Amino acid sequence: MKWSAQLAEKLPKKWTRREVLKLSAASATVIGLGGLSYGFAVRDRVEVSRVPVKITNLPAAFDGLTIAQLSDIHHGPYTGLEYIRRCVEITNSLQPDLIALTGDFTFAGRRYVEPCAEALRGLKARAGVYAVLGNHDYYVGASHVARALKNAGCNVLIDALDAIEYRGDKLWLAGVDDLYYGSTNPKQLLRDVPPESAKIVLAHNPDFIEEFAARSQPVDLLIAGHTHGGQIRLPLLGAPQISSEYGQRYAMGMNRKGAMQVYTTRGIGTILLPARFDCPPEIVLFTLRQA
Repeated sequence: MKWSAQLAEKLPKKWTRREVLKLSAASATVIGLGGLSYGFAVRDRVEVSRVPVKITNLPAAFDGLTIAQLSDIHHGPYTGLEYIRRCVEITNSLQPDLIALTGDFTFAGRRYVEPCAEALRGLKARAGVYAVLGNHDYYVGASHVARALKNAGCNVLIDALDAIEYRGDKLWLAGVDDLYYGSTNPKQLLRDVPPESAKIVLAHNPDFIEEFAARSQPVDLLIAGHTHGGQIRLPLLGAPQISSEYGQRYAMGMNRKGAMQVYTTRGIGTILLPARFDCPPEIVLFTLRQA
């Protein structure tokens, strides 16, 4: 009996269901807090993604042209001016020919609009800085954001076209309005652009590629943001939530819709949670090449 009692003391304890649930909850809390702390620590560690893009009808004059993209800046409580200025410095260090800003400049209030625009005034590109608006810009006033960007030297394209001309050749840029709050007609927007011309579209939402596929002539490249890449990505599972009607299809990186290419950046800011996990902020440098 004495031996049996000693053995019983050494055997593993039989857990009750309540104890298992308590331990699981505590473990999840610890892991969650640890993950959040890690995500908070790495949310400002910006990566530069260098992306070559082959375009069939690209004029020889534009072979090698570079476009830097910044998106989803979300200046506000989680994204400060010092960080934005650092992203501006990184972008300028890439010496891009053109800079594209693809929407969502602020988060949580109109008071963040002008300071963000002023920080972006420091961007430098030989062919100019172009911008489109996102859904968060509508939350604080689209006209207010557009005016601040124009005052900071940006070319704001809201359902508008511009042609970059060099050595007699043209590269067409189209800027669309926000997918949810605007009223863009892709066919009407490109009505004066020759179908065989090289065309690049700046959009906030990558889902716009579906609009061009259904209602317009094809474009060569659409660059967008909006999704943040999910912001939080879990091993094996990916992002639990993606702000897209097409799930994970256009979540981040380069994808295609038929012959059209669409690139979704992870952006540089955060919303809702001031953290990222397995989804670092990103500045993109595209290099155009003749296919």
